[in-house]
Amino acid sequence: MHFLHSALLLAALPLATLAASKPLTARETRNLSALTKLVGDVKYFYPNRHTARLSWETVLVRSIPAVRRARTDATLARTLDSLLRPLAPEIRFTIGTLAAAPNSFASLGARPYHFWEHHSLGQDKTGLPVARLMLKLAGIPYASTIRVASGAVADSLFPSGQRQYTTALTDSVQLELPLVLTEAQYRQRLSYRLRRRVRRLSATTSEQRLATVMLTWNILQHFYPYRAVLEQAQWEVALPAALQQAAQASTEAELLAACRTLLAHLPDRHVAIGPKTRTGLRIVDPPWALQLALVEGQVVLRQVPAALRPTATRGTVLTHVNGQPVGGLLDTLQTRIPATSPAVARQLASEQLLTSLATKAPAATFTLRDSLGRSTTAHWTFRQLRGSLYNQAPPVQELAPGLVYVDATRLRYSDFERDLPQLQAAQGVVIDLRQRPHYDLLRILPHFTEQPLLTDSLAMPVLRQPGFEHPTYLGDKPARKLPQLPFIAAPKVFLVGPHTYSYGETITELVRRHRLGVLLGQTTGGTNGEMNFAAIGRAYLLSWTGRRVVSRGSSYQGEGIAPDEVVTPTLRQVAAGQDAEVERAVELLQKNQRPN
Repeated sequence: MHFLHSALLLAALPLATLAASKPLTARETRNLSALTKLVGDVKYFYPNRHTARLSWETVLVRSIPAVRRARTDATLARTLDSLLRPLAPEIRFTIGTLAAAPNSFASLGARPYHFWEHHSLGQDKTGLPVARLMLKLAGIPYASTIRVASGAVADSLFPSGQRQYTTALTDSVQLELPLVLTEAQYRQRLSYRLRRRVRRLSATTSEQRLATVMLTWNILQHFYPYRAVLEQAQWEVALPAALQQAAQASTEAELLAACRTLLAHLPDRHVAIGPKTRTGLRIVDPPWALQLALVEGQVVLRQVPAALRPTATRGTVLTHVNGQPVGGLLDTLQTRIPATSPAVARQLASEQLLTSLATKAPAATFTLRDSLGRSTTAHWTFRQLRGSLYNQAPPVQELAPGLVYVDATRLRYSDFERDLPQLQAAQGVVIDLRQRPHYDLLRILPHFTEQPLLTDSLAMPVLRQPGFEHPTYLGDKPARKLPQLPFIAAPKVFLVGPHTYSYGETITELVRRHRLGVLLGQTTGGTNGEMNFAAIGRAYLLSWTGRRVVSRGSSYQGEGIAPDEVVTPTLRQVAAGQDAEVERAVELLQKNQRPN
């Protein structure tokens, strides 16, 4: 459903050998986890205007060495107090069992008070000019402001008068964070000035690598709207391992691998991180002419450019790359890919294997096994394996007499109008949703129904407390699509799969709920809502789902929509150049064809 997904894709990953790494001790991991939680709470929810302007990457880089050295929780509390309270004077640290927050406070009265209000997250967009413009053009009002309101209004916005947030940083160190400040506290100047600012995070030092993970973790902790998915992912438990992996990284590639392994705990295909470009956009590479797929547990060549034949043919199994077993490469790669299940992650890893390899070297040696079990090797440059977006087949084609195939990825309304006679005469239509559909498909769907279509709505989280405590939502009205003439009455089969997500799942859910046709293929990607973006330390671009979908049917976030009939390709079909889903769709429609 999100507006920006097709414009923001992964950039190439620079590789540079950096400073030597050193693993964290258990004590250091505990301390740094506490610092991570503390900085996120203060950065986003302590409403002092000077605190709001701090360079938090600088705060973290300067604080990490001292926090790592703390040998007890008592020393940790004193260290955190000395480092952070000058930047947020009203916070307090206590040692002992976490006390229950008071049920209520006295009414604030009529004086003005200040508090943070986030509509998802509007901060952390320095250096993302194009992303900010596209969000504005799409009418997505992400915003973060320190609001000023009378005490009566502030009282109404904080349930039970709980204007102070209390949380455990460790099992014995607690933070008390005021969420509402008086005018004087809001304007209070800070007694501590940071030394030389860290202008841009990099992987050159352990402190900067750790800070990158900390800032990334906090955005999802406070602003990811599907909280049940976050809890199932055990997000807090994932933090120590990510810190350890970042501490031991020695290149930027390894730092980003640590961040991606952390993010992959969430089965959300919007979640991604990569180097930030000057515009804030991620550069899209041309597609691969050589395409890989996971079929019957093996990585096989699904599509082979003519220049590589007869060395390689469809259905040939890829067993090794540069002498390394492909299975081991997939084991590593799939841990960095968000997916609804390990099996889907492995499938996606197979498809992304060439992209991953191309970031490391300009060429590779591939070991292939044919259908007779014979092995050969081929040395190919990745430039040889690139394809093109040009000279593609038309979006509407005849599959068999009376049966029409529609590629929803490229189908515009003008194409639909041009091919209306063919569609009206068809006795069956196959609509391919396995890749992201064109936005015009929402204009075309009303021609497939005689009843109004009602889309799901989007909800903007409004947050005034850390960790998504007591959120409220601003909802968009669902779109009502009236039936349009001419009506395409032919039976329809919609093809879906793991790459059917976001806007693709908006369409799939409409098909399912309004019974527009049969869903065939594999379970969809389990990700929908509007994307949001943040710059991590001015160096990396993070994306995630910022607004959630309020589904009129059963929820599918993190799980996907199961098809009416599951179809998976076989090795025989791939070798024969057959599309398993299309073949099965033709079989179903031919059974229902009207006699001539």
